[in-house]
Amino acid sequence: MGRRKVTHQLIADKSTRRVTFRKRKEGILKKINELTILCGLRACAIIYSDYRDGPEVWPNRKEVRVLLNRFKALPEEKKTKYMMDQKDLMTRMIQDAKKKLEKEQMHSRAMELGMIAAFSDLRDADYSEDLIRAADVVEKKINVIRERIKALESGTALVIRE
Repeated sequence: MGRRKVTHQLIADKSTRRVTFRKRKEGILKKINELTILCGLRACAIIYSDYRDGPEVWPNRKEVRVLLNRFKALPEEKKTKYMMDQKDLMTRMIQDAKKKLEKEQMHSRAMELGMIAAFSDLRDADYSEDLIRAADVVEKKINVIRERIKALESGTALVIRE
């Protein structure tokens, strides 16, 4: 049985919202519990909701206090190392997209140059800039092949760089 697509917006009906909250809260707490068991780590959860006066904690208040104190004792650099806000996430996504675009452009350009070399008479037009780029691509490929040959001959581990 498939699941229907969920639109992420506030559920208008209060009773449906409450049921959804309860089920999803149980699901996330189950996942945290599984994570602690399977990976042998310590974790906690603090959940504030409109359905209780105070926060709900998992697994218990003592464990939550211990973990929060442990977190507070960390240097600021370690506390924030893996934290991201919306801006950081978008910046990282843009950087990744730019790298992917650059890689695709290089691949496309190499294909284009291959097509020019295969199907065009190079004497008909000025391809000097294109040929310089093609020579750079070929030179990089030759260097990679030389490094692989050296690694194979010396028996050392091969490090692949992109």
